Formats: sequence, structure tokens, C-alpha cells
Amino acid sequence: MTENKPWLSTLAFVGFQINSAVEEGHGDALLFTDVYQGLERGTLLEDINNKLPGVCDFSLYPTGSEQSVALHEALKLVAGWLRGRERRKVGIERSGLHLLLAYILEAMQQQYWVKPR
Repeated sequence: MTENKPWLSTLAFVGFQINSAVEEGHGDALLFTDVYQGLERGTLLEDINNKLPGVCDFSLYPTGSEQSVALHEALKLVAGWLRGRERRKVGIERSGLHLLLAYILEAMQQQYWVKPR
């Protein structure tokens, strides 16, 4: 794992987008496997846009951009800590979007972010 960390504002922005998607009734649109596969490929935000067209706006973070790569690295790190223990550690059993939001909160809590340059 490199020390490429996302900005705190990137984590917050993505969290707000996910929270909005859940509010709109899309909480069950993603499975845990969708989240883990998207993180491994580095395409999770793009995958969410493809599954939920027009619901989230991740245009600030195109696949391969510095912040997208840093975000995926941070979330992969958190996923590595919590995978297989999701229910016990963050109280999530089914919803990939809820899982992603929990991972974002955990990355914030662990201070796995930096201030913009």
C-alpha cells in the first residue's frame, strides 16, 4: 500500500453521494461483492454510476485520476481490515452502499486522508 491518501473532502463528497443514493431508495442496488470487485479493479465509482445512472455524480473523480486512485486505496485498506466481519464491526449485512458508507466513515475515523495541497 502506498501512502497515496485521498483528501478528506473526497471521502466526504463520495459519502454524501452514497447517502443521497440510499435516501432515494437505492440501498439494495449494490451487493458486497460489487463493492469488493470494484475496489479491486479501481472502478467502484464508475461501477456505481453504471448500476445507478444519474443517481450519483462522481465526475470529479474519473477512473485513474489521482483522487480516485487514492480513494480506492484507502477503501481497500479499510476493506482488508473488515472483510468477513462486516456485521460484527459495522453492523452491515447486505447493502453494498451501506457497506461503502461504513468504509468511508472508518477511513475518516482512522485519519486515512490528507488535506489538499
